[in-house]
Amino acid sequence: MESIANYWLFWSLYLVAACVFFGLFWKLTKFQKAIWSSYSLRAAAAALIFTPWYSSPQDSFMAPALMVATLDAITLGVDEAFRSFVPLILALLFALLVAGLLSLLKKRRNTIVNKNK
Repeated sequence: MESIANYWLFWSLYLVAACVFFGLFWKLTKFQKAIWSSYSLRAAAAALIFTPWYSSPQDSFMAPALMVATLDAITLGVDEAFRSFVPLILALLFALLVAGLLSLLKKRRNTIVNKNK
């Protein structure tokens, strides 16, 4: 029972720290002209920070995939780290796809608004 409470405590602490970091990163990447770059950097950071994965193949506990990949690479070897690289890469590709679509929509909306002025 205590391990479950610690599990949720550590996840809560991680999510609070990740949200603070992501909020600062959001302000840092607020570009006026390079909308695609801004959206892509934010999407990549969000995917890397917030993607969870199983901490070991036998457990049902999850941890941030980037941490799992790093610790697996250090302790078990690079070959074992690939089990958490797969969802991390998929999340990164999906986030970049969504960021590209959103930047196109924003650019299109800005051209329509500027055209009507």
